[in-house]
Amino acid sequence: MRSDIARPRRSQPIRAPRPKPSETARPRRTRIAVGPLLLARIDPHLAAFSTPAPAIAAVVVAVPARDEAATIARCLASIDRAAAGCAVPVVVVVAADACHDDTAHIARSAPTCHTTVRVVEGRWHGASRARAAAINAALGTTATSGLATVWIANTDADCVVPPTWLRRQLRHADRGVAAVAGTVALDPATTPERLLADFTATYTVTGRTHHHVHASNFGIRADAYRLVGGWSAHTMVGEDHDLWRRLSARRLGLIQPTDVTVTTSSRTSGRIIGGFATRLSRLERHHGDQPLSAS
Repeated sequence: MRSDIARPRRSQPIRAPRPKPSETARPRRTRIAVGPLLLARIDPHLAAFSTPAPAIAAVVVAVPARDEAATIARCLASIDRAAAGCAVPVVVVVAADACHDDTAHIARSAPTCHTTVRVVEGRWHGASRARAAAINAALGTTATSGLATVWIANTDADCVVPPTWLRRQLRHADRGVAAVAGTVALDPATTPERLLADFTATYTVTGRTHHHVHASNFGIRADAYRLVGGWSAHTMVGEDHDLWRRLSARRLGLIQPTDVTVTTSSRTSGRIIGGFATRLSRLERHHGDQPLSAS
């Protein structure tokens, strides 16, 4: 006998229609923005601005010199060799500071193939002021908009730079770096063996980076230099650390790589107490007990 009561139907699960292949949503990729400072901590050789910096179109090398007739020619010759590896013009400005010898004459007559050498003379009585004078003479009335394409390399008249010196700085600049602080080495041909050994043992580096700042091996983009006020006219000792701190306070891209180095004099008597020569003198007296980790 057939019942007139309808049996309840089993509810069927509701199934969403399968999307067509073209309608399948692609998973979103999460992009993480890495700023130049964080990138510098991860790898100093990758440090860069978030926004690509303009390509360098010219290089200025500032060389303060006071009674450096014995060393200036060798210094300029080494810079000229380094400029051979650059694809942009290189101008060297020697600031002859209250010289009593032939430093200015020797600099003006130095034979060069890849650089243009200019000499400015004055009585600045300080390396920081002399560096600033050399840079001001080179930049002149350059418009602010053009400063980002100029790289300023600093060294000293008693230094010799390697052929790769400028090329490696410009490689870092092309990655957006605002300033480069390189390392220094003593000339083994003129440095007493014990002092050389003590310096090497106490001059600390860590992998591909270090914590030293030397005005004799300091590269900086010209717009960053102007932004923070340049070399201080009021700092007689430690002007390199002073400039580095001001750049850091602006949160600019800074690196301290070990691939940019210069060879410097091992003189232990300097014109300024507290400078690099003073530190070498102290190291010589204490025979290795004075670390140079903060120089």
